[in-house]
Amino acid sequence: MTERSFDDLFPTHESGGHEPRRSEYVRPVHPNARPHARAVAAPPKRTSRIPLAIALAVLVLAVLVGGGVLFVQSLPAAITLNGSSVNVGGDKTLGDALHATGIKPKPGDLVAVDGSVIEEGKGEPFHATINGEATTGTTTKLASGDVVELGDGNPIEEPSEVAEVAIPFSFEEEGNGPIHIIEGDGADGTKRTKTGTLSGLVAEEMLQDPVNPVRRNVSPEVGDDKVVALTFDDGPWSDSTAAILDTLSEFGAKATFFTVGDRISGEGVDLVKRAAAEGHQICTHTLDHAAGDGQSVNLGYMTAEDQVAEVQKGYEAIEAATGAEASHVFRTPGGNYGEDVMRNVGPLVTAEIGWNIDSQDWRRPGVGPIADQIKNAWPGAIVLMHDGGGDRSQTVQALRDALPYLKAQGYRFITMDELLSYPLS
Repeated sequence: MTERSFDDLFPTHESGGHEPRRSEYVRPVHPNARPHARAVAAPPKRTSRIPLAIALAVLVLAVLVGGGVLFVQSLPAAITLNGSSVNVGGDKTLGDALHATGIKPKPGDLVAVDGSVIEEGKGEPFHATINGEATTGTTTKLASGDVVELGDGNPIEEPSEVAEVAIPFSFEEEGNGPIHIIEGDGADGTKRTKTGTLSGLVAEEMLQDPVNPVRRNVSPEVGDDKVVALTFDDGPWSDSTAAILDTLSEFGAKATFFTVGDRISGEGVDLVKRAAAEGHQICTHTLDHAAGDGQSVNLGYMTAEDQVAEVQKGYEAIEAATGAEASHVFRTPGGNYGEDVMRNVGPLVTAEIGWNIDSQDWRRPGVGPIADQIKNAWPGAIVLMHDGGGDRSQTVQALRDALPYLKAQGYRFITMDELLSYPLS
């Protein structure tokens, strides 16, 4: 490379170049000197007019829109009030509508829980709906197109103490037959009681009516079939039950035994097994004939829990003796099948069995009177007798007299299940 001189790099007038301007003169650089940045002049700023125009346009638009909104807001609200067109100015509230129309609703009254007036004009000031929604505020805003219905205020009921009370269901009865069947499930109703804190008055309102089941008291429709149901209560009894079973076997008669559960032990177990094996129907007459609180005559004297236990344990005693499910045909002690007993044990039984011939053997009136009662039987009759509760020798002898008499007239002696298989009405 050819070495160039100072004059070659920065020519002067003498070297044929031009005189350097002040801005063009560059000092020689010392070999050890640090280079200086060359100052570059900034270009002159140019003011843009576009953003300013946009801002002005936005401002103008805002003024126009704001003015339009204010203008629209200042217009009356065109509403429909009670079927008529009304323009509502001012703040366009419900109160303004009342003022514009001159409508003066009558306030409701403050009333007691029974509806009687405690104080006039102290109820709802007026009643209004806006597009179907109720309001009582005079400051409620209205808008054009609203449909307003306005009228007198409703009454306001006094404060009250409220309680709900169960209404127990009861049984409706149909018929007068000796077989009692419950149809339908009962359900308690509910009643609301309100006691006014101002008036002290009490008002009742039925919330749910009770559902009443029906107790049908029916008889079998046996037609021309000469069938009689012989029934025996209070056993098993060591001597009496065995003698009655012997007599029934001799005359080919079947019967139904309503047993006392706590008697089915020891020899009683064998007697129940024998009766079942010979084709007789074994049913319960409760566990202990309503002893204790039941006074041995009426389950109704006992608690609901004890009533249920009397029946269930009676079933269990039969099942333990026979090894088979117990019949749910049932007879209450004393025939006392009142409403409270039906309510508690009714769901446990298929039928409660009364009678239409009472042999009166429990009184021990003598063989003749007992036999005469049995002989009065008719087709479909249910005869009440006893194989327990003491000496039943009169009953045994009466059977030996009455059974051949009835057989000679063509009667057959069947169990309750067999009798229940006939139509019941």
